Amino acid sequence: MHILYLVNEVNSGPGVLLEEATAQGATATIVRTFADEPVPASDEAYDGLVVMGGIMGVYQDTEYPFIEEARALMRAFHAADKPIMGVCLGAQLLASAFGASVYKMGFDEWGFLPQTWEAAAGDDPLLRDAAQGLRIMQWHGDTFDLPEGATRLATRNKCPNQAFRVGAKSYGFQFHLEVTQATTDYWIELRAESQGMDADKLRATTHADALPEATAFARGVMQRWMGL
Repeated sequence: MHILYLVNEVNSGPGVLLEEATAQGATATIVRTFADEPVPASDEAYDGLVVMGGIMGVYQDTEYPFIEEARALMRAFHAADKPIMGVCLGAQLLASAFGASVYKMGFDEWGFLPQTWEAAAGDDPLLRDAAQGLRIMQWHGDTFDLPEGATRLATRNKCPNQAFRVGAKSYGFQFHLEVTQATTDYWIELRAESQGMDADKLRATTHADALPEATAFARGVMQRWMGL
């Protein structure tokens, strides 16, 4: 299996999602849009697409040309019945690619926050054994409406659209499945600096001890996604 990863921010790499894919024998092509590497115009050379997060908003497509290119590529993979996984910005791009609005929430979701899985997740091939209340890393200030015909798979009170599926194989996850220990530590340092906080105190309120369980979940999701 040959997976294409679009990486849109230097500090938001594919992490666990790349580690698990290569452990399962997949090959990977990584396109660093933040370094102006071109987005492929076609899905033909690849079996699946993973689109990662970024600091930009989907509505900034005039400033970031890759945004429209990524949306078009998502539609191509979807039309070819090839699996897609959008993470954070990638989820927002997927929603936008199928006609939904993306907009600012007015606050940030931050930390390892519990998910409420919808009933549809119980029958979903990726999420069927997800534990209610599982804490998964979040860091975003935008949210989105669901595309017409999409199935919502996870929710939270203040940001209801946390995970969704379009058709059978195109998934959007607002939360950060990919984070490693190194990523988590670095993001805590960045967040603490931006908020004028002590990193050790922030680490405690981030619930970073949830990482091992979240990582195990992410590995299982990646394996099942590859199975699509």
